[in-house]
Amino acid sequence: MVDLSSLERQRLVAVTAALFTHESDAPELQHVWLHLEAMIVLVYVASDWALRITPDEPGESYTMEEFDSRVDIVPAPADVPFVRHIGERLVRVTEEFDIMDPAQCVEAEFVFDTGCVAARSFSGDLHLTGA
Repeated sequence: MVDLSSLERQRLVAVTAALFTHESDAPELQHVWLHLEAMIVLVYVASDWALRITPDEPGESYTMEEFDSRVDIVPAPADVPFVRHIGERLVRVTEEFDIMDPAQCVEAEFVFDTGCVAARSFSGDLHLTGA
């Protein structure tokens, strides 16, 4: 885990995405890496369905031939809400926890100079919305 206060006031310089594609289906967003001035953090949903924000570096794309699937590690497409905030400072990050399991983070709000992005764990998937 990362101390979220250490992310504050850092400029977002790039966003990388992991896109999962099965057979000929449309790619689905799995993870995002936020490249900040002093560090890179991964935003993802863990196997226990908790939202996690951890220091990490993007890896390489890979295929899962036995499942006819692949994961592409690419610059995040424009529809990833973080992309519109590249070049801005991250003002703060706040987390929300599950009422039934207060140790499990289910949402984080990333507030930038001109708006915010909410990252949510929903049914084991990462969902991002911008405002």
